[in-house]
Amino acid sequence: MKFQRSESYVELERLVKGCRGRLFRFAFFRLGSREEAEDVVQEAFLRFAALPARTVRRPEAYLFRMTVNGCNDRLRRRRSVPRLEPLDPNGAYPAEDREALEEAARIEALLGDLPAAQAEAIRLHVYSSLRFTEIAEVLDCPATTVRSRFAAGIGNLKKKLNL
Repeated sequence: MKFQRSESYVELERLVKGCRGRLFRFAFFRLGSREEAEDVVQEAFLRFAALPARTVRRPEAYLFRMTVNGCNDRLRRRRSVPRLEPLDPNGAYPAEDREALEEAARIEALLGDLPAAQAEAIRLHVYSSLRFTEIAEVLDCPATTVRSRFAAGIGNLKKKLNL
């Protein structure tokens, strides 16, 4: 008997290939942990795969929303500032990775002082390279609201940094 891929399996495979990297990058910078980020992304895909076929109109937005929610749940349970973990099990980073992670930690600390909605809009735009219309789908709000949250957040960051 020959195995045939169902339409839902093909859709899931396309989604994994198409947005897993962006989902992971968002979760990693949000949580500061490679393992937790992988878990959150995997949980989002598992939830999506468990849904009845064709129940989600915008699968990528659904996956991003599940990833955002998963990160927020883990941070709530943790109740502390995320700490970026070393990529090397010995605790060492290559120089360029160390600099990037230190910069990401500084950015996350600044974002942590913003209202949550502004910080989320900035994270989704910067970490995941989502357009405002895509972020609007993820957050289930108008794109104009996303733009204003993003602009207000950037304005608050500029004030904080005296720019």
